[in-house]
Amino acid sequence: MSFVLTFIISFSVSLAIYPLVRRLAFFSNAISVPLKERHIHSRPIPLLGGLTIIAGFIIAILLNYIFNKNFVASKELIGLVCGLLIIVLMGMIDDIIELKPLYKIFFQTAAAVTAILISGSRIEFFTDPNSLTSLIILHPVFSFAVTIFWIVALTNAFNLVDGLDGLAAGTGAICAITLFAVSLIRPDSEMLGAYAAIVTIALAGACLGFLPFNFNPARIFMGESGSAFIGFTLAMISMQGTLKSYTALSIFIPVVAFGLPLLDAVLAFFRRTIKGKPFYHGDRQHIHHKLTDDLGFSQKTTVLILYAASILLGILSVIMASNGMKNIGILIISLVVVLIAVIAFIYKPSKHLALKTVLDSDNTVDTPGEEVGHE
Repeated sequence: MSFVLTFIISFSVSLAIYPLVRRLAFFSNAISVPLKERHIHSRPIPLLGGLTIIAGFIIAILLNYIFNKNFVASKELIGLVCGLLIIVLMGMIDDIIELKPLYKIFFQTAAAVTAILISGSRIEFFTDPNSLTSLIILHPVFSFAVTIFWIVALTNAFNLVDGLDGLAAGTGAICAITLFAVSLIRPDSEMLGAYAAIVTIALAGACLGFLPFNFNPARIFMGESGSAFIGFTLAMISMQGTLKSYTALSIFIPVVAFGLPLLDAVLAFFRRTIKGKPFYHGDRQHIHHKLTDDLGFSQKTTVLILYAASILLGILSVIMASNGMKNIGILIISLVVVLIAVIAFIYKPSKHLALKTVLDSDNTVDTPGEEVGHE
């Protein structure tokens, strides 16, 4: 099967299965009721939308396994699937009864350990930042720990960006397409097989098939079943197939490719730690919240801005992959400067926020209104 056909299948299945998933969500009472402070929707919205992404992805992969002679059930694929089974179980439970954060961390860690042990996929060495031409070999124990951290962190990162309609699905599709492009750049990609390319293009198609129902105004949310599935799949595939050497060559490439969710997760961790709150304690200080609340952008505009940022980061990671280590220092320095400027701009005090605070303090009458955020 070709990459185009794989994309069409995953996209079509994800698109077609929406009515069934919506009915299942209402039947199982997997509904997001706007009660939390950070919810932005004003009416109950069904969850479990991630099942449409999962279905599209699985069907496309299964058909490739049956009809594509270059796509085999390697230990990498088996490990990925076994880990995803745990992630999907966790996501469905959370969408229906809402698990406590520490329970979700337990499920995610169990899925990561399972996938690593079966697939053998690990982050085994980094590029030496002093020379950028030599490698730092990691001790097996440290390599195992770093890999678990990478998988769990990225899994949660996509949950954090799932705060506006269509943001996580679109970002996931962009990241998957980026890894797809990187997997095709490698000169010996044909010799290594189409594993990484097939998995990433299948994920991209499934995310985009779900997007029409999830873009503002959303008719269904992907929930934990979707965001965790996307994050876990991307984390694993970034260490597998033709992408394994790129993770080894420079961890900067997958980090840049997943720049938006990772940046949001890092900022959330330090922000909550400084305030003395648990790292899993939700707030309204995510990048998308700052753009909507403090800078006054609409939901759609904010999502499109963040799509553009993800696309630019994806292009940068592809350039890094195609150039090898050539000029990578200049690219990294440029990226750091841009990130600092963006963070300073987003997190600066704004007149819009100050006016909103004054109005809120003067409003002594309780009035019904929209809740904000659906992280």
